Amino acid sequence: MTGWDEDALAGLRAAVARGDARAGLALLAGRPLGPVLQYAGDVLAAAVAGALDGAEAAARECLAELDARGLPGDAELAAELAAALDGGPSGLEVLPVDLGAVAQALEAVPADGLWLLDLDRGDVLAPDEPPTEPPGGGRHLPIPPGAPPGAPEEERRGRARRWLAEQGLRPGPRVL
Repeated sequence: MTGWDEDALAGLRAAVARGDARAGLALLAGRPLGPVLQYAGDVLAAAVAGALDGAEAAARECLAELDARGLPGDAELAAELAAALDGGPSGLEVLPVDLGAVAQALEAVPADGLWLLDLDRGDVLAPDEPPTEPPGGGRHLPIPPGAPPGAPEEERRGRARRWLAEQGLRPGPRVL
């Protein structure tokens, strides 16, 4: 196992979505981090927090690659990874949100309004989707459009991560 075929990438995506650091770490083993740094950083931050074998060395390698690459969202992810390695909080509130959904909303051209981020549930709501109000009222944040469409997945995730960090948020796993 040395590359990232569709099955391996799907497994890594699923591990990140579930917050399964052990499965993610296993998928990263023996594969290059460069093509999947945005996913790798999430897995490795969780693996370091869980004190999993091999996590610290892989996290330091990921941190160095993020610092060298410098795409949108890499600095924010590097800060999260550095905080995990230092054993401290990143300073950002965790929101169980799908970065892919935020990226899609950032690229959308609204015809009937803006997409909304539900700050209580982490859902990304389309302009024509009415927000659900939990008891006590809901908190929603408009997602500004304007990101150029068609970027590679890594860049799209990074842009979404950067926008969330600008709002004081960081993505966390979505659980039922």
